[in-house]
Amino acid sequence: MFIRKDKNFLVKDLKYIDYKNVDLLHKLLVGNGKLAGQRQTGCDTRTQHQIKRAVHRARFMALLPYGQ
Repeated sequence: MFIRKDKNFLVKDLKYIDYKNVDLLHKLLVGNGKLAGQRQTGCDTRTQHQIKRAVHRARFMALLPYGQ
């Protein structure tokens, strides 16, 4: 039987993960600037894909650094 995984407490109440929410995105990065894995963030696949897309957009707009 499939058990649905709960979302991370950081993104639980959000409907859409926006690239302009830099504080939230910064919390979802590992120390060297990489995106944290799905097991570390505790998010489901759809939310993790939204986080990835938002981080890439924020990096392109120079809101987040590419590296450390």
